[in-house]
Amino acid sequence: MRKRRTTVDCVLASGAIPAERREKCAPPTEAGFQKAPTEPPPILQHFITNVVEYAIFTLDPEGRVVDWNEGARAMTGYEASEVIGQSCSIFYRAEDVAADIPAQGLRQAATEGRHEIKGLRVRRDGSLFTAETILTAVRDSAQQLLGYGAITRDVSERTALQERLSASESRLRSVVDTVLDTLVDGLIIIDSKGIIQIYNHACERLFGYAADEAIGKNITILMPPAMRTGHDNHLESYLQTGIRKTIGQPREVIGCRKDGSTFPMYLAVGETMSGGEPIYVGVVHDLTEHHRTEGELRQAQKMEALGQLTGGIAHDFNNILMVILANVDTIIEDETAASGVQDRVRQIDRAAHRAAELTRQLLAFSRKQALQPRPTNLNDIVTSTMRLIRRTLSEDITIATALTSDLWTTSIDRTQLESALVNLCINARDAMPEGGKLLLETGNIVLDDDYVAQNPDATAGEQVMIAVTDTGAGIAPENLGKIFEPFFTTKEVGRGTGLGLSMVYGFIKQSQGHIKVYSEAGCGTSIKLYLPRIVGDGNKPAPASDLALPGGKERILVVEDDPQVRTGVVRQLESLGYAVDEAADGATGLAAFAAAKPAYDLMLTDVVMPGTISGRSLADEVGRRWPGTQVVFMSGYTEEAIAHQSRLDPGVALLAKPFRKRDLARMIRSTLDRVS
Repeated sequence: MRKRRTTVDCVLASGAIPAERREKCAPPTEAGFQKAPTEPPPILQHFITNVVEYAIFTLDPEGRVVDWNEGARAMTGYEASEVIGQSCSIFYRAEDVAADIPAQGLRQAATEGRHEIKGLRVRRDGSLFTAETILTAVRDSAQQLLGYGAITRDVSERTALQERLSASESRLRSVVDTVLDTLVDGLIIIDSKGIIQIYNHACERLFGYAADEAIGKNITILMPPAMRTGHDNHLESYLQTGIRKTIGQPREVIGCRKDGSTFPMYLAVGETMSGGEPIYVGVVHDLTEHHRTEGELRQAQKMEALGQLTGGIAHDFNNILMVILANVDTIIEDETAASGVQDRVRQIDRAAHRAAELTRQLLAFSRKQALQPRPTNLNDIVTSTMRLIRRTLSEDITIATALTSDLWTTSIDRTQLESALVNLCINARDAMPEGGKLLLETGNIVLDDDYVAQNPDATAGEQVMIAVTDTGAGIAPENLGKIFEPFFTTKEVGRGTGLGLSMVYGFIKQSQGHIKVYSEAGCGTSIKLYLPRIVGDGNKPAPASDLALPGGKERILVVEDDPQVRTGVVRQLESLGYAVDEAADGATGLAAFAAAKPAYDLMLTDVVMPGTISGRSLADEVGRRWPGTQVVFMSGYTEEAIAHQSRLDPGVALLAKPFRKRDLARMIRSTLDRVS
């Protein structure tokens, strides 16, 4: 009987020993493998036969098992007598056999000389394990295929570990990119050289760099140029001395966006080790909105303190005036007083009445005046005010109204509101010395939670709005925060007391209302008064509507020069599902269009912007080059005021600032749906 070829013989033939020994192996006969004329060393033979870490076996040209070592038995559970002569497909799952995977492996090994494969295999008891197999074609000196040598390793444990690590990394990435996006504004991990390793989605929105632009770069790209050298020195000093200057010491710093603009941010840095090297984890929180809210709160507190002060002064001053006027009346009534004395007393009388008017305004600002509110339609107030002010305006100032026919009812002191409107109209007149347009407008407005979050003194719900808009010189940005302060005025000496707007402010706040000023230097000012709507018996304001907001998936470009306004609008649109990009001016907006592929579906642009390209010019250019793009304008002016200045064509979509999220959602959706 011919001796069956052993595993060792096949391994020798497959190249596991030097070439000079392989040449001594005899070719097989037609009946099968012959024994090699030279046996391998006993130690190597025993090692291969008895090794248990690897399954080493041979296959004939048809893929049937020829030889089997101890490792193969331990790995699969099959005894040699059970598998020799069987097809190697018994180790594969039924679906793999149906997909011809075993035969494909044999064909590739026969063609290329070698084939590596990893996948699930089946043990004798039906259990599965993950195996890596190297299949080598064995040929004789005439290159005739003798069979195959196979070395298999069980990698189930390693694969499971890799899968757990991958799942863990995936979960960590999910936390970084989702949960942390809602809890903080950004998470950044850098190595000991300051190179960014992890940079989450919130950082993309915060700094303007995409992840692939930031990862691999030095963290200093997120800092103003003046701070970059200092950071490198701090990091190097810490690594050398261990003295902490930023690590473990949360503080406020300045961040730098991709476009070069800066913003305040809260930064907390922690240290940990990875692979024996230190890494630094930074949590970043944008403080822009926080600072704005704090500023508004400080302003409100200052106004409150001023109100208390002026109220006390007015009260005491009224007592003094009472004494003066009482004596004036006594002297005037004294028929024996000389005529010269009477003339002087009448001058004192006129001055005292002027002083009394000042105290009345101070009391209005301090919200200590007695009001007599009653249900009122503001259209009536506008009509009566128009009659009062027409005589005070020059002929080159045009007066117009835009009154909502179905205006809601509010509860207000009619006399005080008329006085407030007269004050606003007189201020508007003084801002238009060369003429212009004065517009009085009413409307029904719903202030939502987003608006209230940005305007802490406002109240959410249904409001009745009355606005006074002029086309005058506007208010300088540095003066916007001061205009309601008592005695603040930019007018010449003798032309105003500085109490008109402070009186309006105090009266509206005392009436549970809200006042908002929008102004562009050189373009005009719009002052909007919001008063709560009353329904039924007039005791309760109507709640804000809670209808679902329409959204979409279209691409939108927002062009707005005010970074706070731009950020707020972008966030609102993203929350509605839209894909949004942003630009700070007309030139940047055109560049964004040129780079966009495909083009944007809609552009939302401010009307008044710095630079040579206004919102209208930008819209004209976009319409010429990308005619399929819809355009929506936004402005602090009403539609009528802008139309009068010939800034917009009839029928153009316009959102009047301040607008609520519901207005934005409906305007964008309705504009997009026009062409869908």
